Amino acid sequence: MELLQELVNLVKQSQISELTVRVGDWRVTIRRNPQTNLVSATVPSTRPEERVVSVNEQGQETSPYVPVLSNWVGIVRRTKNGKPLVRVGDNIKRGQTLCWVDALGVQNEVRAPATGRIVEIFVEDGQAVEFGQQLMLLEVSGGE
Repeated sequence: MELLQELVNLVKQSQISELTVRVGDWRVTIRRNPQTNLVSATVPSTRPEERVVSVNEQGQETSPYVPVLSNWVGIVRRTKNGKPLVRVGDNIKRGQTLCWVDALGVQNEVRAPATGRIVEIFVEDGQAVEFGQQLMLLEVSGGE
């Protein structure tokens, strides 16, 4: 845990947005999320799923924009019955399905991380995307 705290402090004090360290079977990824002022560290646990530890940063300015990122490698599906799920300017709610990423025949939902308005869409229906690729930009509204 001391090493994890040192790595979190390194990310907090630097300009890097993501750091991944691999030692044997262990992998630790620390991501800076400037929109919510959190530094998240993903560390392996005894179970197959990952455990996330968040450390709050004090005194930093927050941005009203939140990127919507792909958690999969696959093909973006933005339409349902021939109509787009969301368009630029649409108001959306946290947890609302914005699109899907079709990965090996499985349609994985991409959900809104916060309530707000779609400012920009970076991908088209049928476009191939990579893990971590920015799909959309959301302007957070209200107290989120």
